[in-house]
Amino acid sequence: MKTSNYYIELQMYCHGRYITIANFDKNSCEKIIHELFDELRGEPEASDIRRLRINLLLNDTATSKTQLRSIHCTLDELAENTKMIIKKTFRSVNFD
Repeated sequence: MKTSNYYIELQMYCHGRYITIANFDKNSCEKIIHELFDELRGEPEASDIRRLRINLLLNDTATSKTQLRSIHCTLDELAENTKMIIKKTFRSVNFD
């Protein structure tokens, strides 16, 4: 399986813009990373209750990242999503 350098970036809306609050570095298979992102809870569009965002980025070069997908979520959804990301990352690191 071909692996690529993916990043999952957590952001929150603050003072009229999104700021990054966490990054997960996922050196993983494209199929697996997209399956993980499909499992995340949230909506594709922002709203007043969905002020948190999760981005899937691909590190193209040392200085360039491409945003592949994005999802907006509530605080409760972010908590569930973060738990899922960490759980799958732990499995990947320790069992692959």
